[in-house]
Amino acid sequence: MLDVSECTRNPGTQYLFAVEQAIAPQEVSGETMTFEPVSLSGVFFADDHGNVTVDGKLSVIVHAHCANCLKATETKVTADYRETFLRDGDPEDNEIFVYTGHIVDLERLALSYVILNLPMRILCRQDCTGLLSYLPQDEFMERQKEMPGQHPFAALGQLLDLKTGSDADQD
Repeated sequence: MLDVSECTRNPGTQYLFAVEQAIAPQEVSGETMTFEPVSLSGVFFADDHGNVTVDGKLSVIVHAHCANCLKATETKVTADYRETFLRDGDPEDNEIFVYTGHIVDLERLALSYVILNLPMRILCRQDCTGLLSYLPQDEFMERQKEMPGQHPFAALGQLLDLKTGSDADQD
């Protein structure tokens, strides 16, 4: 939360800030993710109408499960933001940020930017091969050979094989 009382009395003057904001666990793509406190820092300033612009950077550690092997893991999310909080705007309008009185609550801003900047897939490490990696190496290689049609482009590979085979027949 930011106390903007002095800021609104001095439009255009920039004020530095650094705060931590807690956000509740969230369900994202069927998984509950938890978050350490979000660190927000930057500047804020008011315009002549009392609207407050907050400009800065946030960072947070997200706790989730690896998309491949399901191990508990964490990933760091960082993002730049610049948002204007409208004084006495409609609090029911989810398209804008609003504030009343002299306090700007940063929870919704933090949550929005964290969720928007999550990686598509959270992995324990970039080269995680998934649950098969827990098998002995020779068994892992054997299982990989047994599953040639298990990847998303297997059907395209089969079409390519059919086309290549029909081209060979025409020669």
